[in-house]
Amino acid sequence: MSRRKMSKKGKLAGLLIVILSLSLIGVSAYIYDQASQSVNQTVKEVATVNLKNSALGNLKEGETKFYTKSNVTDLGDAISIETTEVNVYLHLNSNLDALTAYVTYNIVVKFSTVPSGSSHSVGDTACTLSLSSPDYNSVVLDIAGTWKFDFEITTTANSVNSDTATAVTIIVSAESAP
Repeated sequence: MSRRKMSKKGKLAGLLIVILSLSLIGVSAYIYDQASQSVNQTVKEVATVNLKNSALGNLKEGETKFYTKSNVTDLGDAISIETTEVNVYLHLNSNLDALTAYVTYNIVVKFSTVPSGSSHSVGDTACTLSLSSPDYNSVVLDIAGTWKFDFEITTTANSVNSDTATAVTIIVSAESAP
């Protein structure tokens, strides 16, 4: 075979490859399709929680004291919650189990304001936190509206080797599922 024939065959083969490539690109572009979809959502706040801090003063070794809103005003409406949904679950978690300076430390949480139509009543006990039971899961706030809670606290001091400062931390959370 002559060089000229091979050259023509090579050119023809090259041209054929170029045409084939262009046709594949055209077919690929024709078959390829794209779409997008958006899903929008707003996460709604189910409750707004406000808390009061309070100072109970000093307690002597072996001494027992009972605190209410009448002798420590900040214990009145210590927790205030505005709910936007029915059946909001209130959770209280504390560090009471870590306190060693006490024989007794009980916090009784009582309803002080209840929305109309609720199954709860003002003065009812919502829950009790203690050294042996420092957390409470799920006080059901069955009606949307304003809820307030008073604290009644009973403490009995343990023996200590020196003055011991203590602080009780209560974490309050509210959610729409238990």
